[in-house]
Amino acid sequence: MKKLLTLAIALTLVSGIMAQEKGERRGMEKKKERISHFKDLTPGQLAALQTKRMALKLDLDASQQEEVLKLNTELAEKRKSRMEAFKKADKSVKKEWSSEDRFAFMNTQLDAQLEVQNRMKDILNDDQYDQWKKDQHKRSFKRHYAFKHRKSMPHKK
Repeated sequence: MKKLLTLAIALTLVSGIMAQEKGERRGMEKKKERISHFKDLTPGQLAALQTKRMALKLDLDASQQEEVLKLNTELAEKRKSRMEAFKKADKSVKKEWSSEDRFAFMNTQLDAQLEVQNRMKDILNDDQYDQWKKDQHKRSFKRHYAFKHRKSMPHKK
């Protein structure tokens, strides 16, 4: 009787673990599918979509939408050029970053974030800016959490 009970518990645990892994894989597939919908869009199209989402969420007026569209277009073009440079980079040579390289990279990233934040502060009113900051915090938390808790996945070669 003990053996049957132990076997039943073991089977239940194994099936639960298998179901959880299947759900995680399905989530990754959905994320890849969502990303693939946007990869063929131009930076201008991506900026327009992001601006409209922000307009709906923050109730932007026409002049605010125009300014946010300019900012989003600039950011989308920079992002696109960085992605193209990354794709063209020689992946056969793995570059080890020195502490100075890492510092310089992080410093430029933070400067860019501060610039965007200051420009958004100029464009939005106080309530809209507070809501935007909360949304940015949620997005950064989600990214940080996903990065910390990702499973080690085999890399493409």
